[in-house]
Amino acid sequence: MNEGLKKTPRQPPKWLCHKLQCFAEFIKIYANDNKDHYYLDIFAGSVFQPCKTDNCNIDCTEISALKNKFQKCVFIVNDLEQAELLRNSAEKYITGSHIITGNCINDNVMRQAFDQIPRSKSSLSLIDPVGYKKLRWTTVKKVASQGADWKGHKTDLLIFFPLEMALLRNLTRVDCETSIERLYGNSEWRNIRQNRLDEKIDHNRAGSDLISLFKSGLKELNYKYIDDLPPARFSNPPFYHIIWASDRVKCKKELDHIWNKPRYLPCELFGKHTKE
Repeated sequence: MNEGLKKTPRQPPKWLCHKLQCFAEFIKIYANDNKDHYYLDIFAGSVFQPCKTDNCNIDCTEISALKNKFQKCVFIVNDLEQAELLRNSAEKYITGSHIITGNCINDNVMRQAFDQIPRSKSSLSLIDPVGYKKLRWTTVKKVASQGADWKGHKTDLLIFFPLEMALLRNLTRVDCETSIERLYGNSEWRNIRQNRLDEKIDHNRAGSDLISLFKSGLKELNYKYIDDLPPARFSNPPFYHIIWASDRVKCKKELDHIWNKPRYLPCELFGKHTKE
């Protein structure tokens, strides 16, 4: 891959390449339709690795955002070295950027990010944590309540929810109770866990119920449109679930078209012949 922001290169998994390829397509369409918007990524500092394949041109989410015409891209990066790498990469792009080093659970860090986005302006926030333990419901609430644009709309949210290979895998572990409680901001998830332990629901139903519970929290934040879908199965099961929340527009049709249409990765046979 032509842009990577982590220390030790390794071959990225196909599901990650697929995710980044889909995100690049989505963010281009979004930015073209919303040229006056700001962009916020609260978990920047990519886990994305340079690909060993020649002529591969898939970008990490940070670079994909910077390539588009947002008013400004704001990144919160928890690692000093990754923040510096991103800062160096961002210098070549016309879109303005502001990089904050710190943890998004910190009030002062979030305040710095919100200060970069005028309260009257519209924005898109990406929430893409590495595992569910990094994400807290209090952080989601902060992002959603950062301020409304001049039409009264909250920020649009694109969430890559770490369902299958993170939350579901650890749902019944006692030592994970506190982190799951923080993720949802309530104890209702325990009913889903108990139903799973009692074999009243299967694995798939447990996942569906966990997504529905998270979406119900977004509804309580007064989002008008909340859509969700799993991505195409480049991994089985998928590593994440896609959730969209907006005051302005539904996005299910667009997300489904992008994340589930047939496509080849650049490293795959015939990939170079596939037109988007």
